[in-house]
Amino acid sequence: MSKTDVPTVVTSCTNRKRHAPAAELCGRNLPRLEATPLAQAWRDRFERASGGVVPVSELYCGRGFREAERGARVLGARLWVVSAGLGLVPADFEAPSYSLTLSPGAPDAVQRVLMGPVSAWWEAIQGKPFEDAGGLILVALPSPYLKLVAQAWSRWPAERLARVRLFTKDLPGGLPRALAAQWMPYDDRLDRLGDGLAGTQGDFAQRAMRHFAETFAGAAADVAADAARVREALAPVATPPRAERERLSDEELVALIRREWDVVAGRSGAMLARLRRELNVACEQGRFKDLFGRAAAERQGALL
Repeated sequence: MSKTDVPTVVTSCTNRKRHAPAAELCGRNLPRLEATPLAQAWRDRFERASGGVVPVSELYCGRGFREAERGARVLGARLWVVSAGLGLVPADFEAPSYSLTLSPGAPDAVQRVLMGPVSAWWEAIQGKPFEDAGGLILVALPSPYLKLVAQAWSRWPAERLARVRLFTKDLPGGLPRALAAQWMPYDDRLDRLGDGLAGTQGDFAQRAMRHFAETFAGAAADVAADAARVREALAPVATPPRAERERLSDEELVALIRREWDVVAGRSGAMLARLRRELNVACEQGRFKDLFGRAAAERQGALL
């Protein structure tokens, strides 16, 4: 890489937005269609949207996105976002608030209205063409978003793929070899690598990327050298003991979430962390999203 090459950080969008979306920009209100006509229907709604637009960096909430911004600042990198509703866009891309997600149980999950695989949706929804700045490309994506882009990105030129460093909790099955080879081997020991690095599974990818950016300055001769650096950093750290958490029914969990709502100010990430770490309650992340939504709806109904 030359001295003029600029790194790029790529992260995912978030379900939580700073502004409530209009009804027409919620996935639940889309017709059930195949990828290409569904994407066109979605774009038409964006063009007709009457609300204001803001840079997506000001739209997305949540720790994961903030960690990605922090890693990008450390490296002087550009920040791009993989969005289920926008495609791949730079952080300064302006858009109205919307709700379309890859979380399967969410009311606005694209899978609910898409006839076909999510990889077809990605091909149809592609946003602004990716502008490769020639530097390292640090990709911090949770598994659903990685699966969304995997087939398309595995066709990138070999020289570009060699500059990818992939951060995700576990490599999903079936990931193309060209991408899997770029994975940085972080695991749960990340939580114990230093102050401020502990978090939830939902922001694991971004926390790992941020540690890499701050610790190694994003520079190494090749992917094997970078992977070795990560393993060396993790080696002295003991693996956290696996917590034995209490298992509750859906009804019990919804009631508990409602009870603890004000403690975490209604923040989903903080709620999941509280359930697991402070209340010692087991709840898988996908299941939690469904139940958190139920609790929010029940709470709202009780306030009306």
